[in-house]
Amino acid sequence: MREGGLDPQRPIENNIAMWGLVEQLSQADPAKPAVATAEEPAADYVIPDLSSLNAPINLILYGPPGTGKTYQTIEEAIKVVAPDLLEGEPDRAALKAAFDGLVASGHIVFTTFHQSYSYEDFVEGIRADTSKDDQLRYSVVPGVFRRICAACSGTGEAQHEAAFEPPFRVGEMFGGYEVRKCTVDIVELKKPRGNNLPIGMSLLKGLAALVRSGRVTIEDIRQKQVFEKVTDTTLEPFLVNGYANLVPYLVERLVSRPVQPSHEVTAVAPRGPRVLIIDEINRGNISRIFGELITLIEPSKRAGMPEALSVTLPYSGDPFSVPANLHIIGTMNTADRSLAGLDIALRRRFDFHEMLPKPELLDDVFVEEVCVGTLLRVINERIELLLDRDHCIGHAYFMPLREVPTLDLLGHIFQTNVLPLLQEYFFEDWQRIQWVLNDHRKPKTLQFVRKPRVDLERLFGSGVGVNDQSLRWEVCKEAFLLPAAYAGVIGVAETDQP
Repeated sequence: MREGGLDPQRPIENNIAMWGLVEQLSQADPAKPAVATAEEPAADYVIPDLSSLNAPINLILYGPPGTGKTYQTIEEAIKVVAPDLLEGEPDRAALKAAFDGLVASGHIVFTTFHQSYSYEDFVEGIRADTSKDDQLRYSVVPGVFRRICAACSGTGEAQHEAAFEPPFRVGEMFGGYEVRKCTVDIVELKKPRGNNLPIGMSLLKGLAALVRSGRVTIEDIRQKQVFEKVTDTTLEPFLVNGYANLVPYLVERLVSRPVQPSHEVTAVAPRGPRVLIIDEINRGNISRIFGELITLIEPSKRAGMPEALSVTLPYSGDPFSVPANLHIIGTMNTADRSLAGLDIALRRRFDFHEMLPKPELLDDVFVEEVCVGTLLRVINERIELLLDRDHCIGHAYFMPLREVPTLDLLGHIFQTNVLPLLQEYFFEDWQRIQWVLNDHRKPKTLQFVRKPRVDLERLFGSGVGVNDQSLRWEVCKEAFLLPAAYAGVIGVAETDQP
């Protein structure tokens, strides 16, 4: 095995090394759970040193389509999570296998923005589902961003549930109601008639706190006198008074249990860096998706940093901050939206790395004596002058020609990728498409796009003129199989001149 890297010829050893790395990452910066008070933070908590990382905390790769942005995210993500794997120039297949392993272990998470992507998908939202007894219920569900943040800080739903000792056991009876389920957030009971009744643990804990403080008694709850004695509470009167035959029993159980002091919290050390990849980040509504979290992703505002900030999430009401060991990598297609149209708040918080077409990668690829690198370079020069550099054509479309440099494949690429892109770029302005492909200087037999011959006088009579955009331009499929047609894109064909 290569020292510090992966050997594509030894897949079994690669897998062993990969999962050993995952185990090492999951145990990085280990710390035993410690108790921290408001006056003195836990000594075992470790704040990551961002200055030691050679990768930006927030990065966007931007450029025209086909320039390898999504392809590059694999290397950028591994650079953050497991930089040793990049030593020795490992094979691409080995890097992809390593990337897949890190995705499977949760150290890298991949998502794609789109027009209907929302804050509820990204951070948290309310979802409706059906219980085992076919009762509709609503619960707060964390989104992809909150889940990876929980993984970064070593906390999460599983750890939270594991530390929770249910005060009510399944099957217990309280005032004729049977406990069906008890979690950190809710206790579900079966009514005498069989219907399901969910009661929030926050309501029960709030009543228990009032009883412990002496402001009300269990008997006050039974007599529906809570809101007469406590006028400043935000508890729900309907549930408290409407279930006076049930709620007092549940609160009495909570009051009888020992309470951990509220000023004590469990601190857990971060578990090494993680990466969230957001593909097509500019296709989503950034303000709507990130919401108030757009401020928290700044490196200086991350948890543990000198200017750290936190917010209260709108659905769950939980305090939330972004861990310092979470890296965000986005990709942006400038043909969809240029940097000028990007949300200013997002631009200020990300480093931007431009990904341009690299025709030089194809300079040694020839199809029927036509240099593919030169072909792409000339096409992009024309597009840049007629439109802009954000709408060039990337080299990735032509990379398969390195393995199979055939005329059939080149024709397929032009018909299925290049021509549709040009139609989209120029809004089917066929004359400009002709200019890009140099068809206006080639003989008709070598033109990819040609203007049809239409007898206007026969159709409309004399004195009627029709502009070129109204004509049904033709795509000559035979030209895609002629080497001279591609040579003519680069310069005027030497033979068969018009």
